[in-house]
Amino acid sequence: MEVTIDLNTIPGESSLVDQGLKDQLAGIFGRMEKKVTIRAVADLSGEKDREMASFLRAIVSVSPNLELELYGPDEADQVPELNTAWLPVTGLYKDGAYGRAAFHGVPGGREINSFVLAVYNLAGPGQEVPKGTRKKIERLDKKANIKICVSLACHHCPLVVTACQQIAILNPNIEAEMIDAALYDDLVAQYDIKRVPMMIINDSRIVMGSKTMDEIVTLLK
Repeated sequence: MEVTIDLNTIPGESSLVDQGLKDQLAGIFGRMEKKVTIRAVADLSGEKDREMASFLRAIVSVSPNLELELYGPDEADQVPELNTAWLPVTGLYKDGAYGRAAFHGVPGGREINSFVLAVYNLAGPGQEVPKGTRKKIERLDKKANIKICVSLACHHCPLVVTACQQIAILNPNIEAEMIDAALYDDLVAQYDIKRVPMMIINDSRIVMGSKTMDEIVTLLK
């Protein structure tokens, strides 16, 4: 893949990633079984896109198990699996393959936990999933895209994002995208988003409120 955005032009520090967090992340990422590549599409003329680029540079600086590729909007065809309708967008990859976990906006606030856990769960060993639940996830045979609309201040949102993305990582039929609803007025208007977390399944089915992993699996059957 050709990447024309030179990472050296992006600030390597982020207000979202202080030294204390870096120390915590070093311990988590040090346990990763596989390397994870982070690929992002960002329009660097936008403030949030620049914030996301700096956030990602700060994150990958913590561990040799992480690498970053940054694309401009005119290079979106390099990563066709990512939904570029709402920028910035970031996807996670292992062994060159898309891990079906993506983030629209900057996963700051409480969503930093979602981002870190998505990386860890994709790389392995990841968070433990009960055997019964894992079997149910592996049996899901219908394609599903889940958009999880969140607020960065929401207590319940990261739990739903992480559960959806764990399901997506374990089953190739599922894709889970976190969306910071505050950034995309068109999305808020289209789906009349008044409270979060809100899951949009296959762009049509709306599910409101916090759900457990088992409840989400049932919704996807």
